[in-house]
Amino acid sequence: MLKKLFTRTSTINEAALVLALAALASKVFGVLRDSIIAAHYAGNISDAYLAAFTIPDFVFNLLILGALSSAFIPIFTEYLKKGDEKNGEAWALVNSLVNIGVIVLAVILLIGILLAPELVHIVAPGFSPEKQGMVVSMMRVMFLSPLFFGISNLAGGILNSFKNFLAFAVAPILYNLGIIVGALYLVPRFGYIGLAYGVVLGAFLHMLIQVPGVFSLGYKYKMRIDWKHSAIKQMAVLMVPRTLGIGVAQVNEVINTAIASTLMGHAVSTFRWADNLQSLPISIFGVSFAVAVFPTLAEKYSLSKLDDFKDDVVRVLRQITFFVVPTMMMYWVLRAQIVRLVLGYGQFDWDFTRYTVSALAFFTFGMLAQAAVHLLARSFFALHNTKTPLVTAIISLVVNAGFALWLGPKYGVIGLAAAISLAGLFEAVTLLLLLSKRLGGMPWRPIGYFFAQVIGASLISGGAGYLMLRVANLIVTTHTFLGLLVQTGLTGIVAVLAYLAASKVLRIPEVAMLLKPVRMLLSAKADKAS
Repeated sequence: MLKKLFTRTSTINEAALVLALAALASKVFGVLRDSIIAAHYAGNISDAYLAAFTIPDFVFNLLILGALSSAFIPIFTEYLKKGDEKNGEAWALVNSLVNIGVIVLAVILLIGILLAPELVHIVAPGFSPEKQGMVVSMMRVMFLSPLFFGISNLAGGILNSFKNFLAFAVAPILYNLGIIVGALYLVPRFGYIGLAYGVVLGAFLHMLIQVPGVFSLGYKYKMRIDWKHSAIKQMAVLMVPRTLGIGVAQVNEVINTAIASTLMGHAVSTFRWADNLQSLPISIFGVSFAVAVFPTLAEKYSLSKLDDFKDDVVRVLRQITFFVVPTMMMYWVLRAQIVRLVLGYGQFDWDFTRYTVSALAFFTFGMLAQAAVHLLARSFFALHNTKTPLVTAIISLVVNAGFALWLGPKYGVIGLAAAISLAGLFEAVTLLLLLSKRLGGMPWRPIGYFFAQVIGASLISGGAGYLMLRVANLIVTTHTFLGLLVQTGLTGIVAVLAYLAASKVLRIPEVAMLLKPVRMLLSAKADKAS
């Protein structure tokens, strides 16, 4: 098992497949996590738990994710290309980053723990004093998780640079398992604070699965900090804009959570759960493909192969579009069934259901844009350009905040979801146009024709799915879990088959890639039979 975890993945499609399957598994556990928490703790505890995430997540994304996604992997990849003896310079860089990161994070997290009573007024101003006290208690425990995530994500960045994605992909599954353990076993023993203990346990497991892989590649830890290392300075220059850009995105999270805390219907919980549901296809297709292609894009830029760089961007963008657009249609048709199947148990009553369904409906419109942003932003990072995504993210923040402040008080969680979708659409379009300019133009006509083909096939899929939904409603009762599952399953199968058939008729090339394993399997069986 360990050998498989640390084996090099050589192609973009193989890496994307590994990441997509693992992302699907992780999201299944994420869905189970949300279902358990919603069934047992929907209400004040879930509101406090989800609000408590905001600041620790802010620290993690600001200080860790920005450096790794924009600066570390491209620079580390360049050092590996130099091929010095046993990658000595590359590992020296890692040691410096580990030691600097632990010191900086420890200081910041200690400050966060001490300031938690003040921070709660920023993230949850609309909560009662009792709920704010719950947020403070859980936030202080959760502040331990960024330390584990920092080490874990550095290890993941190293593995990705070696084009090894499996351990990196499995880590989020273990993270969700830790939270599930907290919800089922630690809360009964320690009270609501057990949810926060579960988060820390998950972060530790996230780290534990990846660190051994780094040592297997030849890394040896040393208590060393080389402040004068040229790569440290280069990373600092590159990561500042990206860090600020992520900071902008995290400010968005704080704004949305703060507004939600003032709304009726436990809006913090319904908003976050709807967001988690819509993030599944974004993670499976958008994040997986973007992470898989990023090292290749960085490598091609370092070799000055800009034409190949552009071809890879367009190809992966087409793949993301091919998968996400029909998923958007299926989510729209089955939004109520999805929410009821995943969350509709225990304390998750009808009010929770209708608010979450409404938010999910408006999140659906922004799925493709949010998925594409992951690829487009990483394309700029591979070009060693972190300023453009930063400026775009800042403007997108203004767009989101403006719509959220306008639509939130009027329409509740629906307004917040619509604001995120509109801001995501603006960010994706802006990044695509600017990337086109940087790469000397995009093949707009083929891209537009392809997009029209996918839209047409998705509309056919949605129509077929909707008809099946109505037919299934006459055949089975939707008042039971089994009946609802059968209705949803039949509708989904019909919608997928309709999309594949329509794609085949419209001659969308990506459908051949998707059906290739099926044809190979059938061919192998036919040869064996003969």
